[in-house]
Amino acid sequence: MKRMEFSFVQFCSIVIFLSAAKATPLGSSQPAVALVGDDVTLPCRLDPPAGQPDVAAVEWSRVDVTPPRTLYVSRSGIELPREKDREYQGRTAMLEDGLSLKLSHVRRQDSGTYKCRVRLRETKEEREATVRLFVAAVSEPLLSVSRAADGRLSLRCESGGWSPAPVMSWLGGGGTVLPAGATETAERADGLYSVSSSLSAAAAPGISANEIFTCRTEIADLNLTKETKIRFTDQSVPAEAGPAGISFIQVGIFISGIFTGIAVTAFLIPVTTIQKIRLALLSLKVSFIRLVRDDSRRESEQRLIPDDQRYTVYGDVTKIDTTGASAVTATANQLYSRGVEASEELAKEDLKEMERYKETITSVGDKLGVHPALIAAIISRQSRAGKLLRTDGYGQKDPNCYGLMQVNKAYHPVKGDPFTEEHVDEGTTILIQAIKTMCRMKSQWSKEQQLKGGLAAYIAGPERVTDLPYEDLDRNTPFADFANDVVARAQWFARNGY
Repeated sequence: MKRMEFSFVQFCSIVIFLSAAKATPLGSSQPAVALVGDDVTLPCRLDPPAGQPDVAAVEWSRVDVTPPRTLYVSRSGIELPREKDREYQGRTAMLEDGLSLKLSHVRRQDSGTYKCRVRLRETKEEREATVRLFVAAVSEPLLSVSRAADGRLSLRCESGGWSPAPVMSWLGGGGTVLPAGATETAERADGLYSVSSSLSAAAAPGISANEIFTCRTEIADLNLTKETKIRFTDQSVPAEAGPAGISFIQVGIFISGIFTGIAVTAFLIPVTTIQKIRLALLSLKVSFIRLVRDDSRRESEQRLIPDDQRYTVYGDVTKIDTTGASAVTATANQLYSRGVEASEELAKEDLKEMERYKETITSVGDKLGVHPALIAAIISRQSRAGKLLRTDGYGQKDPNCYGLMQVNKAYHPVKGDPFTEEHVDEGTTILIQAIKTMCRMKSQWSKEQQLKGGLAAYIAGPERVTDLPYEDLDRNTPFADFANDVVARAQWFARNGY
């Protein structure tokens, strides 16, 4: 609790403000919007504007709480840090205009109403203005797809970790809004919202293959939007399904029935007619075999990617430049080595424990086209192959992060048990979405650079990475080395059985 005593400076400021003219309120300005963890500018919009030489004192406070909390106080351009409330220490800075305030590393609890109060030097007039700050939390939507027995597409989109509650919608090609099933929104125990929605061909009969579908999640009032896109091709039809949803088994039974009917009626039909039927059936048989072979070939092309391309869909992790672990990471793990050598030591320490999950890691890597060594490296960095998890699967250091890959429940719906393929699949899918975001935002980069950027976005969030230059990707990651450390560990795992 703040001590109830006055310094000499506080006493003087009280005298000054009590002796000044009554403040003239200007009403609320346009609201300010920020995402959790970002920096935001709180503008002080005075009318008429006040120039810096004419400003004698500036005070910023939060006024929607009792008692109000002081963010910043300055006299003649000199800040008085003792006046600042403890929760804003090190988080505020005056901008060049001498009035507006920068609030750093905003939190959800920072949402509220703020007031700037300005005292003019010449007239001793006081002016004030208020600004409403909305601090929002957003999360990348995740898409999953299935196809019913009749061949119709079914999509599901889900996203967790929003504040305030978002709205979810589906878009088809050209931005057309598609009719979807009911959207489910739920408030979680941590006060954040999860939202999900499904789209099926039954509800939107106009959708078809070879079309791009978009799941859009947004807080319209704050102009915050996250989108995930997916394209379907004809090859996404399951191999067991034939034309018009008829299976190959059904076609085979049909052909067998024809041959049986011919055998029964052979003595009742002229020979020339039988020969014509025989030729027609032979042609049908050839077409059927070709159809089966073509479909099998498509399935093989989809599942059996050449070894030299299987894990390079999103870039070749073995070709990425890296500086390895930072001195902070090395020291935290009691290592004397630094850089790539430190990363390799840490990967080697986790190798024995990682073998327990090798089959799971390889299965997910093969299915999603991500190098198993990269998945293993993330697991090594995030949970030390599970050694840093509590008995409930959450992190010992961060109770919001779950499982081997430490999926943050504040931003994603947590799936599966902490050591299962379902969990590793989710974590890897989140990584792929981050890489795709970097591909869109950094199209001029190479695939390997986009992959490294995706690693940084996996841990820091795309919005804190996409504006950074390549050489500074790790600026906002833990210990400022996540992407470089993971790449170095992945390259070691790739040389050691993954």
